[in-house]
Amino acid sequence: MQLYDSGEEVVLAFATPIYRRTWPDSAELNARLREIVLERKAAAASTARSNVGGWQSSHDLMTWPHAETQSLGQRIHEAFGAVMQRELGHQRFTCRLAVTAWANVNEDGHYNRHHTHANNHWSGVYYVDLGEPDAAVTPNGAIEFIDPRPAVGVCEIPGAAAVTTWTLQPEAGELLLFPSWLRHGVLPFHGAGQRISIAFNLMAKDFKLT
Repeated sequence: MQLYDSGEEVVLAFATPIYRRTWPDSAELNARLREIVLERKAAAASTARSNVGGWQSSHDLMTWPHAETQSLGQRIHEAFGAVMQRELGHQRFTCRLAVTAWANVNEDGHYNRHHTHANNHWSGVYYVDLGEPDAAVTPNGAIEFIDPRPAVGVCEIPGAAAVTTWTLQPEAGELLLFPSWLRHGVLPFHGAGQRISIAFNLMAKDFKLT
C-alpha cells in the first residue's frame, strides 16, 4: 500500500495502529477464565515459544468448550471490526476471520522475549488477572512495543521525543490489538500470585472489499 500526499503541512507518515479497549464489566468473565486456564495448566505441560519461565497453553484455546472462551471471542471480533473501520474508513468488506489463541500464566521473574507473530494480520492480548505486583517495581510485567523505525534514535534533537519503545501497564479486562509485524515482549513480572493473559492471532482469509 502506498501512502498518498494528503496536502497537510505535517503528516504522521508511518503511524502504527494499536487498538486498546477495557471492558468495565469483566470481573465475572475474568474469574471464570482464570479457573479455566488454571485447570488446563494443572493438566497440561507448557509449550515453549517466547516465554521465559511461566506456562503457555496449546494454541487451540478458541476450541475449548466453555461459554467464557466464546465471550472472549466476541470481544476479539469487536476489536477486529473497530480496527478495520479505522483502517478502511467506511469501506465494506467480507472475510473469514481465523482466530488462534492461547493462555499465558506468569509468576515471579517470568517474562516473554521480544518477538513478532509471522503469517498473521493482527495479534493481540486480553488481560485476565494481573496477579499481585510488587508496587516498588516499575514497570512490572508490562507489555513493551518496539519502535518499528530502526534508525529513529541515531541522531536525537534535545527536547524532541525520539521514542524507541512504548511500555504499557495494562489492567484486567483490557484488550490490545496490533499489527502482527510489530515487535513486542513482556517485561519480567515481580510479585505474588499469577499473572494471566490470553494472546491471539487473527488472519483475515478471503478478504474482499464490497
